[in-house]
Amino acid sequence: QLNWLHDPTFTGEYLAAEADKSFISIKVGGPNIFPLNELKSGQANFAVVGADIFLRALDKDQISEGRSELLAVFVDFQRNPVGWVLHPDAGDALGFPKAAISDRKLANSWMFSQLRKKRLLLGDKRGTETTSVWLKWRDMRGLGDEIKVVPVGFDASIILDAPKLLFPVYLNEEPFKLSAKLSRPLIEFDPADDGVRLYGNVLLTTRKFFDQHPTAVKKFTNLLTLGWYAARHDLNKATAVVAKLYHGVDKKIIREQVKKTLSFVFEGTKAPGDMDVS
Repeated sequence: QLNWLHDPTFTGEYLAAEADKSFISIKVGGPNIFPLNELKSGQANFAVVGADIFLRALDKDQISEGRSELLAVFVDFQRNPVGWVLHPDAGDALGFPKAAISDRKLANSWMFSQLRKKRLLLGDKRGTETTSVWLKWRDMRGLGDEIKVVPVGFDASIILDAPKLLFPVYLNEEPFKLSAKLSRPLIEFDPADDGVRLYGNVLLTTRKFFDQHPTAVKKFTNLLTLGWYAARHDLNKATAVVAKLYHGVDKKIIREQVKKTLSFVFEGTKAPGDMDVS
């Protein structure tokens, strides 16, 4: 069970399913589909969710039941994909320094200076991993609640109107599509450049399925590992596989999205799926 509609985020899953279609069947997500419900009800054997959603579910289950039936068996993203973008015209109006285009830490420092001066607003998709990442980043910068946070929806196209608003995005997807529409790159602000280290998507199963079908769990994680390696080995093939499901996006953009996605999967790890349980 995917946690959202088809996109390059699930490249490894797509290639794993391509390798063994009789074993892996992919269920697409959406706004009215709740992966944890699908998993707990037995409608899915594995589910992709954000690490923050998994942790909140663990906390809730521990309080109500004393333990949780959920188990994480694979870390898809070794870093959280959330970042913020700004229209270049808004950046020019606020004096975004040219040196910050290539100096990511300088870009982040400029962003925080603008927030402190209340020249920029910060968008937040409330209750998603965006909130988790922002709180971690804010605390690392020694800030409190003085930064105004504006609730935003999931339609990133509002950034095309050049508001003085930092819009939260998945850095492996939306910036590429928006930049193509603008014919120039957006200004990106990445918490990871400041040392914010949080997992992104994780793969879950249930204790019951894990105990009853350990061989299937092992086979699934092995296929997923091989899927990510296959994507890194042949970017063109991975792009073609994603394009079969991810419609309305130019293949050149999909290729860049898959490439960025792979950087999240393999960041700081020897193998896809690695999990630091400490």
